[in-house]
Amino acid sequence: LAALAQGGPPPGRGDAQNPDWPCVQRKVTTLTSTQIWDGPPTEDLVTWSSDAEVLKLVPGLTSRRVKIEDAAKAIAALAEKTPAAERDERMKRLFQGVLSTINDQRKSVMGGIERLQQRQRARAAEIEREGSEIIKLKEKATDDAGQKTLAEAEDRYAWDVRVFQERQQNIPIACEIPVQIEQRAFEIGREIRKVMSK
Repeated sequence: LAALAQGGPPPGRGDAQNPDWPCVQRKVTTLTSTQIWDGPPTEDLVTWSSDAEVLKLVPGLTSRRVKIEDAAKAIAALAEKTPAAERDERMKRLFQGVLSTINDQRKSVMGGIERLQQRQRARAAEIEREGSEIIKLKEKATDDAGQKTLAEAEDRYAWDVRVFQERQQNIPIACEIPVQIEQRAFEIGREIRKVMSK
């Protein structure tokens, strides 16, 4: 609790340049095509969404609920219906659509993780304050009313610590989600490369 209350992530975690980032993994806000696949860079393909079939396919490819085998079939089907001379360019647009969408997903998840860390830091500070208050109440609890006030404060403190610890345990789980999203980009990129000629 003390580490969070003092304004930093737990010891051994986080990024000094991103104090609200509590994950072991280094914070990388935006993935680039050169990080994800061995194909040509695609960042200049900002008009990928103007291809109606690509636009329709991207949500399924980026959804982790869709099996990679099914995604591969959908990619192969789009490649098959695309003339060979246009196929590579269309596949590049498809990959850029996937990458753009996945980057949006990651940014949203990472923002949520940072907000959770900020709330945990605020909770830690409040718990520290409650602990100090209990010490004072113990000194004053000389009658039944004082004992009752102390008991209530201790119950509230115990509850707040429990909630804090439960939410703290969720942080490593949440930190795995951007990794899983990134892995999805690798897998889809690999499947797209299979249907490209170069």
